[in-house]
Amino acid sequence: MVTTMDKMHLRSLFIILAVVVAWVVAGPAAAFAPPPQQEGTLAFEVTAILELIAVYDYGDSREPLSNLRELVQATLDLKAARQQIEEAMIEFLASDATFAGKQFVVEQLSIIGTAASVPVLTTLLSEEPLSDVALFALQRVPGEDVDAALVGSLTSADHSSRIAIINTLGERRAEGAAGDLEALVSGADADAGRAAAVALGKIASARALAALAAARGTTSGSVRQAVLDAYLACADGLLAEGDAAGATGIYREVYEEEDSTPVRTAALRGLVLSEPDDAVDTILASLRRDAQPLQSVAAGLARGLPASADLASISAELASFSDATQIQLISAFADRGETAAHQAVLGAITHHDADVRAAAIAALASIGDASDIDLLVETAVSGQPASNQMAARGTLDRMPAAGTDEFLIATIPKATPAARAELVRSLGQRNSAAAVDVLLSTATDPDQGVRAESFKALAIVAPPERVEDVIQLLVNEPDEGTRNEAARTVVLVSQKIESAEQAGPVLAALPTVSDIDARSALIEVLGRIGDAGALTTLKAELSGGTPEYRRAAILALSSWPDAGPSDELLRVAESSESEIERVLALRGFIELTRLLSDRPERESIDRLQTAMSLATETSETRMVLAGLGEIHTAEALEATVPYLDDPTLRPEAEAALLRQINTIRGEGDDRLRQLMDAGLRDGLRRILEVSEDERLRERTTELLERGQ
Repeated sequence: MVTTMDKMHLRSLFIILAVVVAWVVAGPAAAFAPPPQQEGTLAFEVTAILELIAVYDYGDSREPLSNLRELVQATLDLKAARQQIEEAMIEFLASDATFAGKQFVVEQLSIIGTAASVPVLTTLLSEEPLSDVALFALQRVPGEDVDAALVGSLTSADHSSRIAIINTLGERRAEGAAGDLEALVSGADADAGRAAAVALGKIASARALAALAAARGTTSGSVRQAVLDAYLACADGLLAEGDAAGATGIYREVYEEEDSTPVRTAALRGLVLSEPDDAVDTILASLRRDAQPLQSVAAGLARGLPASADLASISAELASFSDATQIQLISAFADRGETAAHQAVLGAITHHDADVRAAAIAALASIGDASDIDLLVETAVSGQPASNQMAARGTLDRMPAAGTDEFLIATIPKATPAARAELVRSLGQRNSAAAVDVLLSTATDPDQGVRAESFKALAIVAPPERVEDVIQLLVNEPDEGTRNEAARTVVLVSQKIESAEQAGPVLAALPTVSDIDARSALIEVLGRIGDAGALTTLKAELSGGTPEYRRAAILALSSWPDAGPSDELLRVAESSESEIERVLALRGFIELTRLLSDRPERESIDRLQTAMSLATETSETRMVLAGLGEIHTAEALEATVPYLDDPTLRPEAEAALLRQINTIRGEGDDRLRQLMDAGLRDGLRRILEVSEDERLRERTTELLERGQ
């Protein structure tokens, strides 16, 4: 069914189309001369819509609002049509229409309003419910008539409205209002004074600039602060418009004459932007004369200067500035890659302040060269203070200068053992492919520290095709601690082999090694590589080898990446005649059982309970409880509860139970009741009987209450 409102909507759109056609064919005179309000004319349609809007209230159908909005949008480019609509709206606003209706019409006037709307909108400024929307509309209406009307309403407006009108004059950049705003800046109303200052800053005309300049000497407190901010805002506007000279004059005036650090900071930034050719001199002058806060700003501005800027004059005076400023400038030099500051930064490395020294050392990573390496190595070796040592190491590791790797390599033969260790460490961190041969050589260095660092570096840089060389180094390493590092390196280099048989080189070398310690190390390496092809060899060592090799095989299987060898370890734990082997195998079995796998959780619980039955030391029983705590089921909880009775195991049992309960709490109520009926309730009650852990008791009580 088509409603009266639908007909009105369709008729309105038809009339708009007819008006547009008449406008194009015969011009505005033919379309709207004269405009009698009879059915079928635009004036008639506007009046009809406004009659509906006159009684509109919030919550009613918005159909008439939509119709008026569409009329307004459709006639934006038709001056005569807009005029008719505007006249109808002006008449509407003088009626006794609802507030909601008037508010909507004022919003539409903000789109098409002209000087003709100013009187009625100005009148609405005094009507509190509509004053805000009327002011919004006036802000968008062009012409000096609006400015004059707003200025005229200042005297009669209440306090909050006066502030809003002042703000609107600023947004309109009403040049004609500058004189009135100037008077308000120096008036008794501080709120109005601050708002007027901001408005003058937005107007930024010659009169506004003069008013703000004068107000610097006649105002105080927060009003004066607003004046200064506005004055600088004018300078920013001048600079944006291309008047660098005018902006510079304001920036320099404020910078030279004001005491406020925030204000002078803004002025200093402006000076650097408005006089780019003099920016370095401006920054240097501030560094020389200003207090620390402004020095900090100046140093930050130096960082942001164009790459073409020459900071030699600033770096030449680096040592004369405060410690904090030196740190900032050194950091700025580094960020800019300011190689001209190289000597100045080198000088700061002997500074009395450790933080300045650390900043200088770090800066050499980007502005230093190979000639600094001896100094950096010496600093890294000294280790005093630790911050400088870390900075030196970081710089050695990052320095991109050409020839740095080669210089490090060439320095090794003539360096002290401590320096050799640092050089080797850095080559590894730099992932220097060119250093592989020299690192293989230093891995046989007489100094144990150099050998250890060499193995760490080789773990990073050695390619998989050099794994045999690394294996031989492991075989020949006499020190147990360094041998462990060598074994780690063999594992990591072997894992770089792309084929599935990563353990192949170690398996090939194993029969040729007779030294017990070296052969044991290779056996352990097989487990850490985790190549399935090595399992046969490890099982053979486990059943027929010497005690040393059996121990190594147990350790190898215990470090396996999955649970595959766990049954072999359980067999040893159950049957070995050696207590050491049984303990090692049991620990390995527990660790492999705790690994993620697709076995049923019930099976994991059974295996852990088997381990508990074999455990002879507290450490193993604690490992089992930790494993049970990782199985978040009611069955695991039931298996854990009995260990609360052992005071030596109670803390670990409570920790495991808490993890289990936290998971069970996530079950739905129906599932929880099923678990309770299956035996969980008895276990929870036992926890409350024995445990004194407050969190465990709280969570247990919560579960029992939910499961009733």
